[in-house]
Amino acid sequence: MAETAHKSKAAAKEYFDPIEVREAKVKLLAKWIRESDHFTAFTGAGISTSTGIPDFRSGMDTVLETGPGVWELRAKKQARSARAKTTSTLKAIPSVTHMALVQLEREGHLKFLVSQNTDGLHLRSGFPPEKIAEVHGNSNKETCRACGQVYLRDFRCRVARGSKKHATGRMCQMPGCKGKLYDSIINFGENLPEREINLGFAHTAESDVCLCLGSSLTVTPAADMPEQVGNRKGRHLVIVNLQRTPLDHKADLVIHAKCDDVMSQLARELRMEVPEFRLRRYVKVSRTSRRSDASVTVQGVNVDGTPYSLFKRVVFMKKGGEVVREVDTEPHRATMPAKAGISVRLVFPGHYREPDLTMPVSDAAGETTYMLTFNPRTGVWESVEPHDADGAADGAGPSSESRVAGGAGGAGGSDGGAATDGAASTDAAAETGVAEVTKAMESLGS
Repeated sequence: MAETAHKSKAAAKEYFDPIEVREAKVKLLAKWIRESDHFTAFTGAGISTSTGIPDFRSGMDTVLETGPGVWELRAKKQARSARAKTTSTLKAIPSVTHMALVQLEREGHLKFLVSQNTDGLHLRSGFPPEKIAEVHGNSNKETCRACGQVYLRDFRCRVARGSKKHATGRMCQMPGCKGKLYDSIINFGENLPEREINLGFAHTAESDVCLCLGSSLTVTPAADMPEQVGNRKGRHLVIVNLQRTPLDHKADLVIHAKCDDVMSQLARELRMEVPEFRLRRYVKVSRTSRRSDASVTVQGVNVDGTPYSLFKRVVFMKKGGEVVREVDTEPHRATMPAKAGISVRLVFPGHYREPDLTMPVSDAAGETTYMLTFNPRTGVWESVEPHDADGAADGAGPSSESRVAGGAGGAGGSDGGAATDGAASTDAAAETGVAEVTKAMESLGS
């Protein structure tokens, strides 16, 4: 909201640590992470500005290519400049920071992530849904208040503007339910979702290192989560933000730098390679066979099985590519000749310029979930793999040599991650970093 914009130019001022100070601080952060038992992260809109999504409170003089924050522009009653480099949340490529958080979790460092962001990029980046609390909602998520079923969509769920009406007009598809669906966005003055707030407070209460990335830390009760880490002796609260925050005085480290610069160095210190973003889609294909025909159902799902609207259209074909039926509404289902050599062509909305993908349907009755891997940089579907019920792909992952039917669709954006190199810092180097931080900050009069 415009009234939550910074009230003065001084409050919106951006600060940048000298490179040697930033590097020394990150060395110390890496040491704390290596020694931690329960490392958590807390993210705000600042981690998505490098993807082209504007934040909320950057000032009129910001260095960010996305330009001033949304609330800042509204408070000043100005429009965003045509020179600003922005994109929609549906087309944005997860940043180096997003992908570094994914890898920190994979390597066992990061135990839980709390995010204030509604752009959906954490889930799209591949961060495990069971280890994240999206405390302000997700623009691609809607829920049934009757049965609690969650639905993900490859489109924005919210249809109301300028109001607190959350009904989307869609209905729950769970058997026997038909309850109304509601978007998950939390407006100012509304209660946070119970699951998210409980998990967020539980994990930050246990946290010995909490890394805040790109958040003004002004919106409560979400900001109370990292604050409880700062309130406890022996715990480390670390804040990465260009502007000052109200929790700076409770932090053990405040790093004034862009999040991607900090996370790239952190990856090097931990000898961790930041993976390049791949768009992973999951599709469940079910076949029920009878003597003369077969019923085939195609459903998009998330990695944890949550229903996910992924397709613009599903085309059901028999041997030779002859189209039997095209279905553009859910459920995507067709009755086919039993011995037709069935295949399906998946047509996507194309936010990342994904081309159509054709895949065969097994002749055997049953249900199989597949993981589809797309490279938005090359515009190629790289692989299709069976995905087991426990949420892991069969095998170590998609092969860069594997290519599946679909062709190139053009690059949808720049690389979403950056490989890092260089040796990790030893504990001795980290201790040197502590001294460097102290010396550098004393020289600056901090």
